[in-house]
Amino acid sequence: MKSVEKTIKILDCLSDAERSLGVTEISSLLSIPKSTVHRILTTLLNHSIVTRDSDTSKYRLGVQILKYANSFYDSFDFRQYSKNILKAVCMETHLTTFLCIWQDGKGICIDSVVSSHNSHAHHLFVEVGKIMPFHCAASAKILLAYQAPKEISRIITNNQFRKYTSKTITDPDMLKKHLQTVKLQNFAVCDEELEVGIRAISVPIKDLNNQPIASLTITGLVSRIPINKLSYFIENLTKAAEKISNKVGYKRNLF
Repeated sequence: MKSVEKTIKILDCLSDAERSLGVTEISSLLSIPKSTVHRILTTLLNHSIVTRDSDTSKYRLGVQILKYANSFYDSFDFRQYSKNILKAVCMETHLTTFLCIWQDGKGICIDSVVSSHNSHAHHLFVEVGKIMPFHCAASAKILLAYQAPKEISRIITNNQFRKYTSKTITDPDMLKKHLQTVKLQNFAVCDEELEVGIRAISVPIKDLNNQPIASLTITGLVSRIPINKLSYFIENLTKAAEKISNKVGYKRNLF
């Protein structure tokens, strides 16, 4: 069993690194003898789980890992992995909590949990299958903010900016600047931009490539999400989103 644990640690180390690593580096990082590291890597190399650069003799993950990953995602039900966490956030915050994904240039709600404490339960846009407006819904803004610059420009150029409230951003240049801020701070807020009297906070859920694949959002009356408590809600959401992210392979970069 100890050998298996060491193998897992080595694979984790290679996964976390943004570059190839040598036997000595891995040995030093994990405090595992070089002879053991070399023996395990040789076995992994024979099965294409790792690959070795012929010039530097350093190692990185191999193509077999991609096969395992594809098999995982083929049978992966994102909502099932997230459901309990959605419920936990809802119970702790007493706010409607929901998931969105980015598909075909649109933010789409795929699951939600409505709080029994929420007297404004019938949000117009918190409904499975609904498209969330990219320029004002927190759940869509956070996902749009992480798209490539060309994709952001394409979406902003090719879509109309419906003005839902007096706070809705309808100027393309203003939205681009706003999205830059959203990406930098790693959360988005909809402050009565979509519905008067309703506030929402959203954070990204990331995959094994550190790319956002969904957003986790809470929403409710502004009185239930006061400005002076935003940091509390953001911290709560971020921790929950990281739990979901970890389930799909995300790990913080260590190198």
